[in-house]
Parts: sequence; structure tokens; C-alpha cells
Amino acid sequence: MKHKVLALLMMAFVLSLAGCKDVKDIRVTSVKLESISPRGFKSVDLHLCAEVYNPARQIRLTEIDGSLIHSGKVIGKLAMDSFILAPKSLEKYNLKANVALAQGAGFKDLMLLADPQKLNECMVDISAKAAYGKGAPMSVKRKNIPLKELLNSIGNEKN
Repeated sequence: MKHKVLALLMMAFVLSLAGCKDVKDIRVTSVKLESISPRGFKSVDLHLCAEVYNPARQIRLTEIDGSLIHSGKVIGKLAMDSFILAPKSLEKYNLKANVALAQGAGFKDLMLLADPQKLNECMVDISAKAAYGKGAPMSVKRKNIPLKELLNSIGNEKN
């Protein structure tokens, strides 16, 4: 559950992009966790398959980072490989991310993710560089997004 939630954070980021009407209509229709590879005791590599509906132009996402916050404390950090959303399409994307315990966070903090009530209390900060079409990349940052809101925005989630 904890890995799936952090992986969904990145995909939900696509939903928070501001811009033209078509960009606001981008939807993550499903996310499937393909594999988890532990990297020591503090992080894991995730391989995901995400289906995204993009009625807009091509969007290139780079430098994708996120934080999971509970009670004002950062408990997890997400870093995702860059990818490009194909224009005017419904495509599946194979994505790779690394999820790590934040400095000062421990196993007890991660156990919060197993409790749905505590999970609903979590907030998310996300940042990336987004380039629309052939345009120059621009920084996009969103802070204090309720995790519950992001998870509810992902339609027809499939496991």
C-alpha cells in the first residue's frame, strides 16, 4: 500500500498542472505497480504501468520530485524518471521511480501509510519541469495538496 500511494502521487501530479482547458482534462485512468526492488533499508525502486488520457499537446515532464508529509513532518521522498505524454492520446507508460524515507523518518512513520485514517491526514508537495509541445520547460510546484484529494482524482484505479 505504501509504495502504491507514493507512486500515485507522481501520476496525480499530472492532474495538478495548470494551463489550457485541454491540460486540465488530462486523466490518469489506471496505475498498476509492476515491481518493487528494495535498495537497502531506506528506499525502493518502483516500476509502474500508468494509463493516461491526454487530450492536449505533447507534455514533457522532467525533474519530478515529491514529498509526503504527515503532521508537518516529511516522511517520504519521491523521485521519478522523466517521461513524455503523447499528444491527443490514451497511452500506457512504463515508469520508474525511487521512494525513500526522508531524513529523520523511520519505520514507524511509514506504518502510517497502512492506516487509511492517517493516510487521509497526509499532505503532498510536488515539483517538476513541464514543457508543452516544443516549448521551453517551466517549473511547476504544488504544495500542501491533501493526499486524499489526489487519490480520489485518479479515476478507475486498477490493481
